[in-house]
Amino acid sequence: MDPIKDLREHFTGIVRLKYIAFLLEWDMQVYMPSGASQGRGEQSALLEGIIHQKLVSDKTAEIIKKAEGVSNPNLIDAAMLREAKRDYDRAVRVPLELVKEIAKTTTLGYKTWEKARAKSDFKMLKPVLEKLVSLKQQEADKIDIGPTRYDTMLDQFEPGAKSDWVLKIFNDLKPHLFRIIKKLDSSSNKPNQEILKKFYDPEKQWDFSVEVLKKLNYSFEFGRQDKSTHPFTTSLSSTDTRITTRIWENFLPACLFGTIHECGHALYEMGFDKEIHDTILADGTSLGIHESQSRLWENMVGRSREFWRYWYPILQKYFPENLKKFPEEEFYRSINSVQPSLIRVEADEVTYSLHIILRYEIEKELIEESIMVSELPQLWNQKMEELLGIIPPDDAKGVLQDVHWSGGGFGYFPTYALGNLYGAQIYSKALEKHPIFLEEFEKGEFSTLLSYLRENIHQYGKIYEPRDLLKNVTGEDLNSKYFIEYLERKFYPIYKI
Repeated sequence: MDPIKDLREHFTGIVRLKYIAFLLEWDMQVYMPSGASQGRGEQSALLEGIIHQKLVSDKTAEIIKKAEGVSNPNLIDAAMLREAKRDYDRAVRVPLELVKEIAKTTTLGYKTWEKARAKSDFKMLKPVLEKLVSLKQQEADKIDIGPTRYDTMLDQFEPGAKSDWVLKIFNDLKPHLFRIIKKLDSSSNKPNQEILKKFYDPEKQWDFSVEVLKKLNYSFEFGRQDKSTHPFTTSLSSTDTRITTRIWENFLPACLFGTIHECGHALYEMGFDKEIHDTILADGTSLGIHESQSRLWENMVGRSREFWRYWYPILQKYFPENLKKFPEEEFYRSINSVQPSLIRVEADEVTYSLHIILRYEIEKELIEESIMVSELPQLWNQKMEELLGIIPPDDAKGVLQDVHWSGGGFGYFPTYALGNLYGAQIYSKALEKHPIFLEEFEKGEFSTLLSYLRENIHQYGKIYEPRDLLKNVTGEDLNSKYFIEYLERKFYPIYKI
């Protein structure tokens, strides 16, 4: 008997069941008819119940106990045991009926959110959201790894992170962002986004996005791209990673940068070492590190001047009426315009983290019961005015714009801003070692950067914990100076400062 082999095989079975659950969710967001949510909710509840029962079984406990007796396990075996214990310890505290009820309610929540968002009516979502908040609070109270209920939720997405650590990072970051925004706003030579708001044929946008994906080494042999209300990435096995995008015919960046963003996530998922395929380690080590990869490709690569020296002539051929006579430099400036905006996923690199801080502050108060669900629209608008100086005109452009809360994703949002910081730190170190990246971007070559990320981050999956992985790659703990310096170095010249 090999206890580690038994552990691996047992948890691989659980992982494959989760992949089936992800397939149900992918279909729900991409192809499922709107009236099918009740049936899908029952299916999801059944499957989540099976997964939960398998995870918390006496057999699982016995397998883990035997694996703990193995002396001097290698790096992968030790990580596999660590993650197995982590999943088991969280799950065994949660009653089966609560697991099923959360699964049903999140399915209902997603479809209700779609309808509420389409009608810009928060009241439509309020009842199911209140139920979901209560269920997730109950779940967190059962798991109770503390020190607060919100910390328990945060740990699900960013293992080891505490809200005090996140709060300190955000409080340190905010004044720098306000300072940079104020300085950019003082410029008398600002970029103009009007060129991006003309009509861009949706089919041509799609075709261009696919051409970019292929150049970025996204594999259509092991993945596909579809359309959804909210872009996302999901893996249905270690050899099946799918992305979605959305297309706005009167705003070019939505599809283009949404596609590159999700491609960054997918490249991570497609890059795991084959030894950990379909195991408990075949996942990003945290959503913050995951987001570092998507934000790195979307912004540090995809919005760079070097990137567009290659791609702009190609884009002009797709849209000659709009772009044939529009200078490359002005297009580069337009896609890097900094101005407070209503929609998080369309926000520029400087203001984006303020959108995340807003959501973090609200959801933390909500989960800790300092505010009620009914207060969300008003509080959202107040914080938008406080942090970004604008007030949403309706719920669709305000509190209803994100899907996360309707799916029970409380504790998720901070990872987006952490991803900005992780990404800047990783990219800075990568450029120090390989300054040739920028020359290669101008030629439409991205393989060297991808190889660097595969070697240093992707292949490991969850073998290393997030902050350990960051130290391995950069030699230090998370340091926001890299992100601040990146913003100043990039945006001051764009604004002729």
